[in-house]
Amino acid sequence: MKIERLLAIVTLLMGKRRMSATELAKHFEVSLRTIYRDLETINTAGIPIVAYPGSSGGFEIMESFTIDRQYVSLDELVTLIAALKGVQTSAAERQVGPLLEKIKSLVSTGSEKRGTAHAHPIVYDFNPWGHTEESMRRVNQLREAIESRQRVTFLYTKYQGETQKRTVEPITLILKGYVWYVYGYCQWRQAYRLFRLSRMADLMVKNDTFHPHQYTGEALKWLEEWNQEEQVMLVLEFSQSVHVRVRDMFRPEEIETKEDGTLLVKTMASHDEWLYGMLLSFGDALYVMEPELVRCRLHDTVKRMAARYEREER
Repeated sequence: MKIERLLAIVTLLMGKRRMSATELAKHFEVSLRTIYRDLETINTAGIPIVAYPGSSGGFEIMESFTIDRQYVSLDELVTLIAALKGVQTSAAERQVGPLLEKIKSLVSTGSEKRGTAHAHPIVYDFNPWGHTEESMRRVNQLREAIESRQRVTFLYTKYQGETQKRTVEPITLILKGYVWYVYGYCQWRQAYRLFRLSRMADLMVKNDTFHPHQYTGEALKWLEEWNQEEQVMLVLEFSQSVHVRVRDMFRPEEIETKEDGTLLVKTMASHDEWLYGMLLSFGDALYVMEPELVRCRLHDTVKRMAARYEREER
């Protein structure tokens, strides 16, 4: 247990940089005397621990010290390389490329004694569907604006079709699923907002810099914006012909297969325009059983569509 604790202390200090003896003692549920002995043992083993006095003091590993490859297993390094390759598909080459090469260099030629090439069993690809050079250009523009604290302007089209010019102080880029977003302070709204990159046009980085607005407690508020719409409980009946799509879209526990092969789905969803577009995409293979509000609106939409085609045929 002592060896495991020593390695855990080294890992903590490398990750957190500086920790007090009291913090370490509480974390490992041992006495201060034991922690001091452990730190001395680590020093003796050749890993330099530096002590800093004062209220903000504590212990940390000497900044110039670099940990050797044996502290990370070959399998762990291969996993890191696979993940970085996935990130590289959606991030700037100059940002990820050098880091990827450094990690690769830790996998020495001696590790090839296994007799096989080191390939991770999982391929990570974070490249969004519909990825284009233009979308990557926007991502890089915004990343540079975030790093240099520069405001950006763009024309933004809301879901309803309304277009407005926005000036935003970008804070972070977010890749959610297959869609890029930027989170920042909107000068028009006077608040932090989330913007979808695919709805931007005429993106420009301004020369003026900004000091980030106070957003303590709001750092993760962008996570809430996907759940702000009213939630409704749906009861849907699908024909057997679309069972593959249904199983792709809904969780197994939400799906019940009936004796005649039809699928009954009970699920919660945001009551927004995307919901109706998704439901309409199933055509006559879907019947909305509940709620009545959704069923009636879908019925009205289908009637208006049919009436329009009927007029064209006359």
